Amino acid sequence: MKSSKEISIDQFTDGEKELIAAKVKALTLKKGHIPSQKEEKEILKEAKRLVMKERVIKESSKAVVARKPRKPAAAKESEVKEFNWSASLRNNPRALKGS
Repeated sequence: MKSSKEISIDQFTDGEKELIAAKVKALTLKKGHIPSQKEEKEILKEAKRLVMKERVIKESSKAVVARKPRKPAAAKESEVKEFNWSASLRNNPRALKGS
């Protein structure tokens, strides 16, 4: 069985704490009855997990940074869109000496 540690409330900002409270209320209403203490703990745990999941998704979407394009000589074959032989020969005159 999968064991998951409980997420500490200290890890959340004030805004996220309000979101957790709203999610707890929504999940409690979804149950349709007054939950026992054990069920309340499970609901709180689920709300924290959902808010943390949203935070991770939000942070990971920010982390995507455009990579700096490589020089054509260092680029992989799959990264090269076009190749101009005449420009390559102009940049490397030693390539003409061997032929």
